[in-house]
Formats: sequence, structure tokens, C-alpha cells
Amino acid sequence: MKIMRMPNFKARDPRRREESSDLGFGTKLNAPGERLLNQDGSFNVVRKGRWTWTPYQSLVEMSWGKFLLMMLAFYILANFVFAGLFYVIGVDQFNGVSEEGSEMVKFADLYFFSAQTLTTVGYGYLSPKGFWANSVAAIEALLGLMIFALATGLLFARFSRPKGRILFSKNALISPYLDGYAFMFRIANIRNNSIINLEAKVTMSWLEEVNGNFTRKFLALPLARERVNLFPLNWTIVHPIEETSPLYGKRTEEIERMQPEFVILISGFDETFAQNVHSKTSYTFKDLICNGKFKPMYYEQDGHTVLELDKIDEVEVLTAQLAISQ
Repeated sequence: MKIMRMPNFKARDPRRREESSDLGFGTKLNAPGERLLNQDGSFNVVRKGRWTWTPYQSLVEMSWGKFLLMMLAFYILANFVFAGLFYVIGVDQFNGVSEEGSEMVKFADLYFFSAQTLTTVGYGYLSPKGFWANSVAAIEALLGLMIFALATGLLFARFSRPKGRILFSKNALISPYLDGYAFMFRIANIRNNSIINLEAKVTMSWLEEVNGNFTRKFLALPLARERVNLFPLNWTIVHPIEETSPLYGKRTEEIERMQPEFVILISGFDETFAQNVHSKTSYTFKDLICNGKFKPMYYEQDGHTVLELDKIDEVEVLTAQLAISQ
């Protein structure tokens, strides 16, 4: 009987590891200085052409400042629309509206009546009379109930959405490590909650010249430790620069010509939300300090370990030039 052997893909095609590390940006993005991922974790991509706005997703994911500003703008605009309808119906169809004031004062009275109707407050000082005034007021009251129900749901969704608050060091380092060098950065948890089974993935992207043309390469960098079970302090994530590393044997100016970008993905299980959370960022050559080391950011005091988050960016620079080799 003939025994079938499974093919050794790694031995047959060593480029498979690079292809499997493609982040979805492709190999054609080769403009010098072009960043794939912003430091805040957002993609450096501007979409043009077809535009589809999904209200729920956009309102949940936008910043709090934009969200509150949009809610305030919608509230003011809605009251202006209904105040305009009330004004068209006639000021004489409303009790309590000042008849001796200017038209601006009358419109202001109707605007505040609209605000009371939309929020179903109804102080009683202003009230509609007549069929059309009561009909429009009833429609506004119904829309007010629906609008504030939706706003309450959006607020709850924004508060309850799990999000990892991982603090990344401002710079990544190439630092002495064991008998050689290593690429490293460190992270810490801003919140005072428990994240377990924290996992780190680092993918390096760089430009490589082939026959006069630049092609973007991707490679998942092996780490000295890819996972920690608990995350009470800071974690320095280390990629040992060995012979298989694209950084091996490179001087500072050679690394700069490569236009490298290190894309970081951190994921873990948040016990507070009982869900997986993740954070992402990237480092470019401008964020890289060659031949430096991180200063300690925690110490012992009165039987406790004190973690100083403000010291996560403190670095001691050793020299300006280095050749990365064993």
C-alpha cells in the first residue's frame, strides 16, 4: 500500500508566512511615509465613491463630543421645525402667547411651547386650541416619545459597549536583549479592572525594492512571549531580532530606508463585560528609538506594588547608532 504524505508547505514555499501576514492592505501601497494604521487604532483609509451611512453604527462609534453635539443640534432643529408649523397655523390658536410683543417674541413663545411638547413636560402656561394646533401638538408629542426612546437606547449602547483601554508606550525601542537586540514596546491597562488571557500579535510591514520597483512586505514577528494569563502590571512585548528577522543586521539608516511599520493587535478577555476586547496601534520609524531601554514604572511600597502609568513613556537612550546582529 502506498503511503501518502502531507505536503510540507513551509519548506516548499517560504513566502507563505509573509502572505498569511497580509493585513488586508495589499502590496501596492508603497508611498514613502504612508501609514497603514494610525496610532489611535483607526485605519489610514479615506473612502470615496459610494457612501452608505448606517445611523446606529455611526452614532454608537462616533466620539462623545460629536454625539452630544449632534443630539443638541437635532433637538434645536426639531423645535424650530415645529415652532415654524405652529407659527404658520397662527398665534391666535395658542393660549398664553404674548399678543403685544414683536413677531420674534411670539415665535420664541411657540418655540418654547414646542420644547415642552416634545419633552412631554407641559407646564400649562401655553396650550393649543383649535383642531390644527392640537393635531400638530399631538404628532410632536408622539415623535418626542419615539425620539427620546431612541436616544436612551443609543446612550445605553454607548455606555455598555466593551472597549479595551490599553495604554501603549509612545515609542517602540530596539534595545539590547540577552546576547543580541530586540524590538520592544510596552503596554498597561488604564482601567482598574481584570483582563485575562491577554494576547499580542505584531506584524511588520516594510518596503522592499525588487527590480527597481517597491513592494510592500508583511511578516508576523515571533515574540518572546505572545500571551500572559493575568495583566496586573505593565507588559513589555519583545521580538528577539534573530537571523530570520527582517531587522537582523540592519543599521539605523538602513531601517529608515525600509520605511517599516509595526502593526500591533492586543486582545484579551474583560471580566467586567464578560467579553473579548481588543486594542490596536502602530509604530513607524519616527516612533522608533534605536538602542534605548525602558525605565522601570513600578516599585514596592508598604507591602504593595505601585504602578505609575505616567512613566510608561520614560526611555533611557544608550547610543545613536547600532548594527543589529548576534
